[in-house]
Amino acid sequence: MGRIQSIDVFRGLTIFVMIFVNDVAGVSGLPDWMYHADEDSNKMTFVDIVFPAFLIIVGMSIPLAINRRLDQGATTLEVAKHILIRTVGLIILGVFMVNAGEMNQEANLIPGSWWKVLLYLSVIAIWNQYPKDQGKTLSLTLRAVGIVILIALTFLYRKGEPGALIGMTLSWWGILGLIGWAYLIASMIYLIARESLVANIASMGILMMLALGLISLKMQHIALLSGWAGNQIGHIVHAVLVMAGILMTLLLQKGTYDHSGKAQLRWIITLAAICFIAGYFLKPLFGVSKIGATPSWALYSIAWCCLVFALIHWVVEIKKIGNWADFLKPAGMNPLLTYILPFIYYAVAGFGLWPAILNQGVPGVLRSVVFSLMMLWMSKLLIRWGINLRL
Repeated sequence: MGRIQSIDVFRGLTIFVMIFVNDVAGVSGLPDWMYHADEDSNKMTFVDIVFPAFLIIVGMSIPLAINRRLDQGATTLEVAKHILIRTVGLIILGVFMVNAGEMNQEANLIPGSWWKVLLYLSVIAIWNQYPKDQGKTLSLTLRAVGIVILIALTFLYRKGEPGALIGMTLSWWGILGLIGWAYLIASMIYLIARESLVANIASMGILMMLALGLISLKMQHIALLSGWAGNQIGHIVHAVLVMAGILMTLLLQKGTYDHSGKAQLRWIITLAAICFIAGYFLKPLFGVSKIGATPSWALYSIAWCCLVFALIHWVVEIKKIGNWADFLKPAGMNPLLTYILPFIYYAVAGFGLWPAILNQGVPGVLRSVVFSLMMLWMSKLLIRWGINLRL
């Protein structure tokens, strides 16, 4: 199967909405459904579906990426090595970004804004895909400089209260770190199961059953699952979301019995219906919470993402109407760069640049939309300048 344009559009839309919801979180005076739901509220908003959509689009890319490497002659061991390297990169980025948000600006050994800008510049230097005509010497040098800066930043970092300052710690994995762990689990499963629908469906089911069992034990206050260990159960739920993305791509590839593409949509919509029903019956047992990574939250998220993707696929692949999504292409082509651009902006400009009226109500929402579009435009510009991040 050639390149699936609807996946690119879904990826770009996911990044765009993620930038928007991260920015609009600082806007006051909006209805509750514009923010993350509280952990104990037993509900979810559209904002709580954005992170799962990110995980699902990661999963949708896994069969395409792994199959491409295998078709190019890579061995299973080489692909596994590549998966581990990508995982480590995501975890490192996630931990650094979490600590950037926890920094004691006054106590840090260099100004906080400098530290953050240097962090993201080092990320670009390390993970940029340099043109082959530049030669290996330049790319290796820039990557080495980026690594040195990253190491130096760990020693220049301070957080905590005066008199109890500490360096970088692992308080949580960060969004990219969580993606990294889920990517590792699901990628290794796919590397074993390959294109077998039965094996991948069974693996997704086993992961969900494992999560249900561990959450049940945690609810019974089993000592082994208290504290930090219990909080890691979320990785399994996140891996279920990535596996759902893998299944969606496999259904696109294997679930087609006509050339119109309508059979593909039936499979995707069927998956949505199954997840809605399963989520409904599990909700009384475990509740719905994005922060708590409950099974129903994951299943409802899969269902909604399936329906959104089905609509995109119908418009882009079946009706051949794709020009409307051109503005999303930079985010789809360069998701990591587009994701970190807002953090670079805030490190340079800070959060107090906008007048108060643009941080509340409808004006604030419109400002967040414009800001998100501006980040996509900036990503497009940087792509033209040869900046394209790949872990």
